[in-house]
This record gives sequence, structure tokens and C-alpha cells, in this order.
Amino acid sequence: MSTTQMGPDVNPIAALRELFYAHYRFQYLSAGYRLGLFELLGGEPGMTHPEIAARLGLRPQPARILLLGCTSAGLLEKNDDCYRNSAVAAPLGAAPTDVPAAFVPWEQHVNYRPMAWFYESLKAGTNIGLQKEIPGDATTLYERLALNPELETTFHNMMGSVSRIVAEDLVHRLDLSGYTHLLDVGGGTAVNATHLARRWPNLRITIVDLPTVAATANEKIAAAGLADQVTAVGLDVFRDEFPKGCDAVLFGHFLEIWSVERNKSLVAKAARAVDPGAAVFVVTPGANDDGTGPDLAAALSAYFLTVASGEGMVYTGAEYEEWLLDAGFEPSGRLTVGNLGDIVITGVRK
Repeated sequence: MSTTQMGPDVNPIAALRELFYAHYRFQYLSAGYRLGLFELLGGEPGMTHPEIAARLGLRPQPARILLLGCTSAGLLEKNDDCYRNSAVAAPLGAAPTDVPAAFVPWEQHVNYRPMAWFYESLKAGTNIGLQKEIPGDATTLYERLALNPELETTFHNMMGSVSRIVAEDLVHRLDLSGYTHLLDVGGGTAVNATHLARRWPNLRITIVDLPTVAATANEKIAAAGLADQVTAVGLDVFRDEFPKGCDAVLFGHFLEIWSVERNKSLVAKAARAVDPGAAVFVVTPGANDDGTGPDLAAALSAYFLTVASGEGMVYTGAEYEEWLLDAGFEPSGRLTVGNLGDIVITGVRK
């Protein structure tokens, strides 16, 4: 629960202390994860401080500090002299490419230092954190990642795990039985497309993304045995018109990256590419219509401004519905999808 959601009896000093100490807690989490503490205790619960220190290769006092912080943060439980993972930390022993473990290196290596420039990014209205902390000259994080294979792998591990969770639910939440050809705008390496293609074998899917991304997507599509059903086309979605002939359009985790002006242009471009009766689906993290949260929307909005693009944020469902209406789509509803806080805004071309 965030401090803004607490009741009237909250102690403001204690509530502020929770915020002051948040960055320490994350460093305990990250250090424990990187050292293999949670994986170790997942396999051998009940180890003592000397045993843990020896297995992690730490001297006694640093190990004691690590265990103190992880226990204080609720990541570990201590019984007598024995430690075990709490229910919170237990999932961190999973595969490093799966949620939630994939979030830890992503936050540590990509976001933590750039987010120290949040104030400057607010003042400048652009991603100062990216400019100061991530090497390269490109204006967005996604372009700079190509220059750093380790960070790029960290990004794809995190984003791929999130996309898989959403895609696995999306195929059951969307009824595409009445459509023949889906346009997947900014569809990346085809995570959504391959899931939807398997669920709806009579549905053709065209992905549009940058040429280098489209090339990688086509390799993954071929490896999945779906080349007859799914194709990725390289183009600049901001400069080029979308291909015509589709009767449904998907924006999956794409519009929140960009400014209001760019998003209005993209939605209008989608409307020009389809005929009346065509569907549109916007998959995005959810934000309260009254602008009060949730925490995920606040965190991602800071990330998009300070690091990713310097212009995006998590927009409200009402804003998306307004943009759809202005472009010629009739909003037709909202769905929740996955278990990470995402929604789908739907519409029909008038």
C-alpha cells in the first residue's frame, strides 16, 4: 500500500521513513539475488549465518549485514539461528529469465542510476537519465541497448517474460474468431503474434516494426513454424503508412512509450488503414482514470520520461478511448489481462 492510500491515523514520519529507506531495501534485494542467496536458501532452507557466509564467499560481517537487511525487508525469515526465504523472496529462486526474477537485474543495471536524474528529466521534459548514464548517442533507450549486448539481453529477458505472461492470457481474453488479418503495430519479436497465431490458426498476422526488429521477428516466426501465417514487415511506423487489408489492429505495449501527439497520429494512421467494422486493441499498463495510481503506472511513467523515450507515460483508459473516438473508432470496452496490471482497450472502426 502506498503512503497516499493509508488511513488518517498514519504516522507521517514513519511513512516518510518507508520512502527514505526504499533504495536501501532494493540494494539488499539486488545484492542477495546477485549473490545467489535466495536460490541457495530455496534449495537448502534453515542455513546459519556462518554457513551462508561460507557458501556465498563473504566475510562474516558483510554476510551479517546482508542477512540483517534482507530479514528487515521481509525477504528472509529467521528462526533461532537459521534463515529461510520468506514467501516474498521464494519466487526469486526461479529462472533468471522469468518474472519476477527478471525484474531484478533490469532495475539494477538499467534503471537505478538513470532514475537519479528524475528531477532533471522533469525540468527538461526529456530523458536526462538516459543521456547521463547509458552510453550512446541515440535518443531512446531501445536504440542504445543495441550498443550494449549485456544490457540488451537484460532488457529482452525482462520484456520477454512480461510479454509471455500477457500473451498467454491475451489469447483467451480476445475473441478473434471473426477476423481474418491482424496488424500488429510495434509487435517486436513476435511474442504476441505467435501466441495469437497458435490460438487462431485461420488468422493471418502482419507485424510492422523497425527493419532490424522485423528481421529478428521473422527468424523467430520461422523457427516456430508459423511463417505461412505470420510475417514481419520493416518500416518506420511514425513516417510510413500502415499496410492496408487488415480487419483488426493491435497495439501491444507500444503506445505508452510515446507522446500524446505521436499516439494520436498512430491511432489515426490505423484508422486510415482499415475499413468500417475493423477492430482495434490497445494493450497497456493500466492507470486510474482519476490520475491517482496505481504504483505501477507511476513507476513506469517515471521510467518512460527519464530513461526510455523521454516522452511517454502510462496513460488512462479514458485518454485512449478519446483518441480512438477522435480517429474514427468507437470504444467498445476494457478488459484486464495477465496478472501484472495490464488492460486491453477495445474499439470498432465506424
